[in-house]
Amino acid sequence: MSTLTTLERDTYEFWAEFAHHPGGARGAAGDAMWFRSGVPFVNYNGVVGAGCDVRDMLARVRAWDVPARWIVSSASGDGIEATFKECGLTLAEEAPGMVARIEDLPEPHSEELEVEVVSGDRQWQEWADVLTDAFGLSPEAAASVGEAHRWTWLLEQGRTYLLMRHQGMAVATGLLHSSLGIAGVYAIAVRRACRRRGWGALATLLTVREGERRGATEAVLQATSEGFPVYAKLGFQTLCTFRGWRIA
Repeated sequence: MSTLTTLERDTYEFWAEFAHHPGGARGAAGDAMWFRSGVPFVNYNGVVGAGCDVRDMLARVRAWDVPARWIVSSASGDGIEATFKECGLTLAEEAPGMVARIEDLPEPHSEELEVEVVSGDRQWQEWADVLTDAFGLSPEAAASVGEAHRWTWLLEQGRTYLLMRHQGMAVATGLLHSSLGIAGVYAIAVRRACRRRGWGALATLLTVREGERRGATEAVLQATSEGFPVYAKLGFQTLCTFRGWRIA
């Protein structure tokens, strides 16, 4: 399997796993996967990939009556986005898909952050609180995001939720997705009051090294606009762009 294919599969599987939510469901049509958590937040319902009948898939998703999106890779979209526009979808986000060999990344030598694997309810609440603060989520959005992640934390064996502390205070998060044997890096977040200390880069490296301890030799991630320069400086290379289309 090529590195690009692995990057795409890891991204698509990560989002589809939110169907673990009670009452959720997932399935495939052609080379695309659909997933429904039922959580009323756009990230956790929709379609990933291409290679299917767009109109048939949209009819399925729109019948759910929940916010949803369709994610495709710029490397494998096969012209599907022209049909998205015809069907009334709107481009909502673009995220560079990046990859690095773990042996080429810096060692996380700083002792400023201590890392914990989230294993209990108190740690889980702290993890969700840091993520809420970092992304400035409204109470309604925070409740939806927390609900979706709680079920994958409880049920998905290929995920490891990481909490980073500074002098005992929870200040950063990471999420390792390792179901494909690589270090899929997600949910890197730092409290807004604790930024500009290099902790985003450190949280990324700590998450990668957790993957390395589990046998991974490559790391992949999807970058926000704020995170992209951090990841590029660490040594991650861009292979594609993941484009999220909002389904009206």
